[in-house]
Amino acid sequence: MSLFLDTSALVKLFVQEPGSEAVERAVESDSELYVGPFVNHEFTSAIQRKRKDRKITVVDANLTLARFRRCLGLELVPVPFSDPLARRALALLERHGPDGLRTLDAFQMAACLERQGSVMVTADGILARIAQAQGISTRLIG
Repeated sequence: MSLFLDTSALVKLFVQEPGSEAVERAVESDSELYVGPFVNHEFTSAIQRKRKDRKITVVDANLTLARFRRCLGLELVPVPFSDPLARRALALLERHGPDGLRTLDAFQMAACLERQGSVMVTADGILARIAQAQGISTRLIG
């Protein structure tokens, strides 16, 4: 089985916070870990926001980003951006935008759908609900 980690779950692998242990357990047994095409941007934004909010230090932010980038392309396989992926994300936004689906989350869902059979791991309740409505098997990390 393969897992698709959205950014909310991915951050929990690199920064100890509530839900980190659950994500660690989820990825222990799975050899294929996929992430979205804009994961580097989203992850950097999330870490810098934690730094701004003083949840982590500047040093920890830099170390976390360096560790993440070492894993990207090795243990974490990005689903590449493509025109069909962008069209699928747009269709998801048109259908689920009124339900609260955000732009980058639409790309996350479209990327997960590209990896047929992947289980989406997320800490985002709205994304989990919409993903399940799309037939994506989902693990919501509380």
